[in-house]
Amino acid sequence: MSFDLRDILENTVLPRVSKPGRYINGEVNSIHKNHDRVEVKIALAFPDLYEVGMSHLGLKILYEIVNRLDWAVAERTFAPWMDMEQQMRDRGVPLYALESFTPLAEFDFIGFSLQYELSYTNVLNMLDLADLPLTAQERLQTPSPFIIAGGPCAFNPEPLSDFVDCFIIGDGEECIKNILEAFREWSRDNDWRAKPELKSKFLKKIAQQFDGVYVPQFYEPQYDANGSFSDIRSVEENIPDSVVKATVSQLDYDHYPSRPIVPLVQAVHDRVVLEIMRGCGKGCRFCQAGVIYRPVRKRSKDYIVRTAVDSVACTGFEQVSLSSLSTGDYPGIESLIGEMVDTFSDQHVGVALPSMRIEKFPEPILKKIQSIKKTGLTLALETGSQRLRKVIRKNITDEELLSAAREAYRRGWRLIKLYLMIGLPTETFEDIDAGIELIYRISDLRREIDGRRGELNISIAPFVPKSHTPFQWCSFDKMQELRQKIDYIKSKLPQRQIRLKFHDVQRSFLEAVFARGDRRLSKVLIEAHKLGIKFDEWIETFDFEKWLQAFASAGIDPESCAAAKLSPDGRLPWDHILTYTPKSYLIREYENAFSGQETVE
Repeated sequence: MSFDLRDILENTVLPRVSKPGRYINGEVNSIHKNHDRVEVKIALAFPDLYEVGMSHLGLKILYEIVNRLDWAVAERTFAPWMDMEQQMRDRGVPLYALESFTPLAEFDFIGFSLQYELSYTNVLNMLDLADLPLTAQERLQTPSPFIIAGGPCAFNPEPLSDFVDCFIIGDGEECIKNILEAFREWSRDNDWRAKPELKSKFLKKIAQQFDGVYVPQFYEPQYDANGSFSDIRSVEENIPDSVVKATVSQLDYDHYPSRPIVPLVQAVHDRVVLEIMRGCGKGCRFCQAGVIYRPVRKRSKDYIVRTAVDSVACTGFEQVSLSSLSTGDYPGIESLIGEMVDTFSDQHVGVALPSMRIEKFPEPILKKIQSIKKTGLTLALETGSQRLRKVIRKNITDEELLSAAREAYRRGWRLIKLYLMIGLPTETFEDIDAGIELIYRISDLRREIDGRRGELNISIAPFVPKSHTPFQWCSFDKMQELRQKIDYIKSKLPQRQIRLKFHDVQRSFLEAVFARGDRRLSKVLIEAHKLGIKFDEWIETFDFEKWLQAFASAGIDPESCAAAKLSPDGRLPWDHILTYTPKSYLIREYENAFSGQETVE
């Protein structure tokens, strides 16, 4: 523990910042180990605010897995808000881990969770705050920690590849243990702090040994005469040209966090979150998560209930969220919900279903949930047009949606949340009109119950093409056209009972650029960091003009990146990253979407 650092923080820095609870430790269920008694130290870094990172399930799982190892320690660090960063820079305070106040530079590994493309500049800023060189090439010459990264954004690692030593592609539970165990053995005979040039040898060792390990320095992108991306291949002997995602076959294991940390500052999701199933077999053509988390695996009912009981007892949370990409597809979901509700009925603990498919809301489920407390009811509709739902392979009918909404109103729900997208491939204003009409029909259903119009919270986001999906070859809609669609929707829907929330078009545009970009975007990120760009997901800090300046300085046209319609015949910057789903299947789905063909599995 760095006592001087802790003294500076508590007596000088923290009294001058908002929400100091973000930057201290001592939360219920946090784990503290003596660094002198462990061999491997990793800081789990989330490139956003504490209250956002503390809601992320993946961080909780990795924290539990590493700290179960008696020879290793995992601690947490988050992106400090503007006031805290200024205080740290003014007083020379480096970015540190919460549990011990140890500067990140003293750890063996720093592991970043990549959940959102617009957090990339936060990654660079956190490295800078930790007094570490930004690029992997620079760090190979210094005794810096290994920088690793994982999460859904790692499935196109190229925009961040100049800054990350090693990506974990796929499920991280076993892969992180494998890497730490390999490092434990290797570091006993290799003084890498004294001889940083040895670091490449360790990276080569794990790249050869384990699935899901991608080391960018061993790969080189290629470009054609026009400057377009053409291929990426291994340039190191005995390093494969492709990286196969890591997959955990069994989800019922002892390392699921049954004693989650209780945040000192209210988290975005202030409840127990239980992943009941991983993967989705529905095959929506826009959905990256449905591809990268395959195959479908489930946890047993007994395991889920037992973990829920332990978690509630250790935290005091009043809600349990049953999480998966499509909770209603869990085999025996009605039996699971029935047992959960019966288990917590005396404690008045609610059971939430955040990701139910519309056709999976039968009356028994709603009745059971209603018996304790009405948690939120969210329907991921995606589009209100039956034609467009066929294009994206969202096999839901208007009748199924209306039936589910009617039953929810009848059971006492007064507010329903809907998620929709605009800018999907082949979308027309006729599709938008169909969606508007369907929204009115859903709201009017409540009149059958009590004569009043139902309240709807509707979140609408532009479609962003993502890697490893059938729509990865599609272009992002032009920003001007998206704004026209937004204005049109606003003009057609009342703002009283129907509350609309639109995702910012400019941020969606940047998300599209980095979601399908190649390694050349690292130049843009460097320029963005120089301009002080960070926390782009927050309205008060987002500055699109600065981003345009960064692209101009790097000599890259962002419009050509976002609007490009790619060819299924060409190579993509992420084709060397292999998922459970072959590219040939994605091409067939892409063709089916535009030909009107039904997919036969």
